[in-house]
Amino acid sequence: QRRRDPLGRLLPGLVLVGSHVPLADRQLALLLQEPGCAAIEIPVAAVLQDLRAGAAADAAVDRDAGAPLERRLGLALASVLEAGRTPVLFTSRGELTCASAEERRRLGLALAALMARLAAALAPRLGYLISKGGITSHTLLAEGLDLEAVELQGQLMAGLSQVLTPADAPVARLPVVTFPGNLGDDDSLRQVWRLLEAVDGAPV
Repeated sequence: QRRRDPLGRLLPGLVLVGSHVPLADRQLALLLQEPGCAAIEIPVAAVLQDLRAGAAADAAVDRDAGAPLERRLGLALASVLEAGRTPVLFTSRGELTCASAEERRRLGLALAALMARLAAALAPRLGYLISKGGITSHTLLAEGLDLEAVELQGQLMAGLSQVLTPADAPVARLPVVTFPGNLGDDDSLRQVWRLLEAVDGAPV
């Protein structure tokens, strides 16, 4: 169900991994072993530093924090797509100490929003999206793709939904797989990527 360009060519995909549970770490590590995938890491410490620098500012300024980082990540994503590989955008692994629960909450939302904006900027060029993590997926659909509703297409695996953006959405008929953080086994994320990369039923 990958989207195609006007000439009928399959469009590339994008994988987002925001979840930090141990299973997500293992799934990410296996996916990145695929030659067709390329890692692009969001440095969480840099995003936290931007948040702290703008702690006294309002939410609109917070949204603009880290613009140089966002530009660099956007260029890296575009470069991977142009090379014919699947960019895998993920937040740096490991725990980061926050000053408070509120700061941790704001950091999580800022990371999800950053990933959503980067994905939305590329969406017209994409054939599919895989989004791992509950907050990541919600923010991608509601804020990044600006969707009020999606079409449920079914499940690729138990508990793993594939949705489709509506025909009147800014990016129409884009398949999005929403992947909960604790779902599946170590190889599930790689299996889903291979399914979506398949051409006419032929595996990668």
